[in-house]
Amino acid sequence: MSSQAVTATPGGREVPGPRGHPVLGNTLGFKNDIIGTLMAGFRDYGDIVKFRGVGPLFPIYLYAHPDYAMRALKDNAENYPRTPLVRSKWHMVVGDGLICIEGDYWRDQRKLAQPSFDPKLLQSFDGLIGNETQLMLEHWEGFAERGESFDVAREMVHLALANLGGAMFSADWRQEALVMADAVEFTIGYAYKLLTQPVVLPENVPTPANRRFKEARQTLEQIMERMIGRRRGIDEQPKDLLGALLSARDAETGEGLSEYQVRSHLMTFMFGGHETVAVGLAWTWWLLSKHPEVLRRLEAEIDEKLNGERPNFENTRQLEYLTRVTNESLRIRPPVWLMSRMPTEDDEVGGYRIPAGSQILISSYVSHNHTDFWENPEGFDPDRWLPDRVAERPKHAWFPFSGGPHQCIGGYFGLMEMSIVIAQILQRFELELFPGHKVEAKPGITLGFKHGLQMTLRRRERPERSEPGARELATETAGSPASS
Repeated sequence: MSSQAVTATPGGREVPGPRGHPVLGNTLGFKNDIIGTLMAGFRDYGDIVKFRGVGPLFPIYLYAHPDYAMRALKDNAENYPRTPLVRSKWHMVVGDGLICIEGDYWRDQRKLAQPSFDPKLLQSFDGLIGNETQLMLEHWEGFAERGESFDVAREMVHLALANLGGAMFSADWRQEALVMADAVEFTIGYAYKLLTQPVVLPENVPTPANRRFKEARQTLEQIMERMIGRRRGIDEQPKDLLGALLSARDAETGEGLSEYQVRSHLMTFMFGGHETVAVGLAWTWWLLSKHPEVLRRLEAEIDEKLNGERPNFENTRQLEYLTRVTNESLRIRPPVWLMSRMPTEDDEVGGYRIPAGSQILISSYVSHNHTDFWENPEGFDPDRWLPDRVAERPKHAWFPFSGGPHQCIGGYFGLMEMSIVIAQILQRFELELFPGHKVEAKPGITLGFKHGLQMTLRRRERPERSEPGARELATETAGSPASS
């Protein structure tokens, strides 16, 4: 065990943690290897760890135990708003989206935005997801023909963005796709820099990066304003996320969302809803490439239960092993791996007094490695999601989509999308890690890839179906993604 610093807290036990540098505390560890620093703190000091900032300033507490994480996210969420500094930086990107607002305003906006994520509406996008995946697979034929490696992580980003764009804007997405995709990619990278740098120049300082960021954000805002403007005069809105936002009404006042509010929510959906799914898919391909026995079992299930029929919402629900594989992938590599909160009043957690104004870190990555809940937590074991084993552990031990009132509004859509995409790709290809390629996590807003994910393709023989599935015939005649 490393050297330890303890802090006496009136009304509670001492909070253990590493001493770190005499002046810089643990800041260098956070800068150079934040995942390793958090995991070492948890393994050495237990369920609550205190890390030191610069001198006596800015103490940081890690809530590693799932019960303590849920104390901040759910049970005492009112006392744990999101960190003001993080909210202010996100606000530069998305405006008054759900990720940036708190209190009564957040509750009112969440209620108005919720119908956009009604399960029946989300299920109707399964044809869109299938069509976009099919377009990607046709593009992949070139890689397969040439035996060429390619960055699967980047491909998953493009696919997830296309799926989300279609779900948000229906056919309108096609007119703006390329411009919007470039602007989203740059703005996400800039947002990561904002969130990881302690000091950020105001955006009105005309640095090259600031100018490009403002141009990219303005591009996105103008595209969304055009789409909103075209829809305002329509009596019956298309069944997409934009249509649901424009149709939303306050139950008491009958008022709808302003154009600014609609745009802010769209920006939040765009940034929060595609990279998380893309990262989850990419890590799943990596895990499957490392565990061929899991891959073979998954392929057998897809072949047997789908019988060559194209995946959709209904038939992927039969794929129980695929659900277990997806859940286990999200446990080992949760895309949204780190969250921060700041208590407004003192709290007592696990017998420790947590002072108001402290920075609280909640990491699903760390908590998903807690040996009190997960045997051999570093192992990839989809069968830990069998019903009898699930019943043995608390539900909140797994929280890849956060928890409590701020739980990700799009989690349902993400799980459906992952199931359809994985099944559809495995009907046609296996993905193999390119020899010698180094896979290394890049912890940012999401748990991405430092060097990408270079893989190659191997074609699979398609199983012959005994007879055409009615659902597939309907999908094949449905036409464009806008018809779904």
